[in-house]
Amino acid sequence: MSEFTNKLREALLSASLPFDESSLAYFEVYKNLLFDWNAHMNLTAIRDEDGIIYKHFVDSLMVLKVVDNFSSLLDVGSGAGFPGVPVKIIKREIGLSLIESQKKKATFLEILLERLTFTDAKVYNARAEELARDNLRESFDVVCEREFGKIPINLEVGLPFVKLGGHLLLYKGAKDIEKIDIFKIFIEELGGSIEKIFPYKLNDSIERYIVSIRKEWHTPWRYPRSYSSMLRDLKKWGEFA
Repeated sequence: MSEFTNKLREALLSASLPFDESSLAYFEVYKNLLFDWNAHMNLTAIRDEDGIIYKHFVDSLMVLKVVDNFSSLLDVGSGAGFPGVPVKIIKREIGLSLIESQKKKATFLEILLERLTFTDAKVYNARAEELARDNLRESFDVVCEREFGKIPINLEVGLPFVKLGGHLLLYKGAKDIEKIDIFKIFIEELGGSIEKIFPYKLNDSIERYIVSIRKEWHTPWRYPRSYSSMLRDLKKWGEFA
């Protein structure tokens, strides 16, 4: 067993996250491919093993402390696959979809899924706001946005993908949480309500949060608008966006 695997096991145990021994080998494959690709393109600014373990793998798996009973997950703006792929490694029975608009990153994700032998996972190399108006609309139990834009854009892009009764999960910092109530009316307009705000820490002192928004009713068809329209609309939110 490698030193990386031992450190990962300890981190998962310390965070009280579920895993089985066989999943650890999948994380090692993931880490190695990430390091290989990161030597040629900027997939992630985190380049050390401890950083990968805590700030990517453990951070991604905090989703499972917010929702644990679901069969489909969509990761919007997936980048190098966080949080969707680590969640899939632990919950192999779920259907996983990843949206990544940058071609090189989408190619990495396709190769990663092939290496992990995840045949029931799919990568969409397209803009999320366009896919949300197609056959993916209101199709997922859980939709995650980890490092994807401002709160109003998170909401407008993410909630149309969520099934009724499902959840939109937003990774946010302390400053975002201070202003989340500003967006309650907009959340309701999009068909959701704030269900819970889950606080957590990793291996540092930074306060982190996952905002869970429950889909209560259908999102009006006019949403999401074009990305340019959403960007223009940020001005009305001013400093709160």
